[in-house]
Amino acid sequence: MKYRYLGNTGVQVSPVCLGTMMFGGQTSEEDSRKIIDKALGLGINFMDTADMYNAGESEAVLGRALKGRRDQVVVATKGRQVVGESPNEQGGSRLHLTQALDRSLQRMQMDHVDIYYLHAPDYQVPIDQTLRAMDDMVRSGKVRYIACSNFRAWRLCEALWASDKLGLNRFACVQPLYNIVNRDVEVELLPLCREHSIGVVSYSPLARGILTGKYKPGEDYPEGSRAARADRRMVQAELREPSIEVSARLAEYCGSRGVAASQFSLAWCIANPMLTSIIIGPRTMDHFDDNIGCLELEITQADEEFVDSLVPPGSHSGFGFQDEVYPITGRAGSELGS
Repeated sequence: MKYRYLGNTGVQVSPVCLGTMMFGGQTSEEDSRKIIDKALGLGINFMDTADMYNAGESEAVLGRALKGRRDQVVVATKGRQVVGESPNEQGGSRLHLTQALDRSLQRMQMDHVDIYYLHAPDYQVPIDQTLRAMDDMVRSGKVRYIACSNFRAWRLCEALWASDKLGLNRFACVQPLYNIVNRDVEVELLPLCREHSIGVVSYSPLARGILTGKYKPGEDYPEGSRAARADRRMVQAELREPSIEVSARLAEYCGSRGVAASQFSLAWCIANPMLTSIIIGPRTMDHFDDNIGCLELEITQADEEFVDSLVPPGSHSGFGFQDEVYPITGRAGSELGS
């Protein structure tokens, strides 16, 4: 395993991060443990969860599985999203985040996490308030490094400026959506991270399954798939006909190369030198075994040119596509998301 430095932290992590969103939910604890054991055996030392995943059970399963070997793993979790019915059980306030972190540590039976992400921006809370709360987490010893997810470049830049001005810990890494059919972050966010030595840990490298090749243009979605279940985030962020058309062309190309479309898509993300690691989120051991094969695949210049012909650099499939959860806010009258 060739490890990579996480920004300028000095911490080295595997280029594949084991995402545990399915653990404690669709993936049983027994199967989750088997996947975690195999990942550790292969040298994967980076694992990602969040308080909202399966109502906290993902964190609990991960914590129990790492008992006695906690120090072998860089553990990341997240807070900010809705985790209860109270109006204060969400958001980027000091009140919520400090409570959320304590509950995450309790579920995982850990005294600290290595990386704590603000899961999404909260435009109702001044960024300096959120940063002060997260800085206190580091100073208390409960968090080693703070980070953010789903931030646009301007918001990350504002956060870095505020940290420098106030003498607070900076975000050490970011977690953006990035895959062959969603390349928007190549325009601003990735260059910003390179300039400021910020780690990049991308999620949804398979576009929630679109890039596996199992979806066919004009055909019904496979039974049991995320699309067939009308998975909310898949519908909002990934499920569109142009992406399925791209996937079909990609599958044909990969067939001629003699490689799996899923492994090619993952390897393509890893091949971007601005990325530190990519998060895979296997539901089954078969998914994990398939995904991990990406580490054996080398992306060629011809491969890069083919992908560029499908979705040009810095763009996405489907003219006019917008993720309704993270809307464009640069026109008068548009509202910043809460």
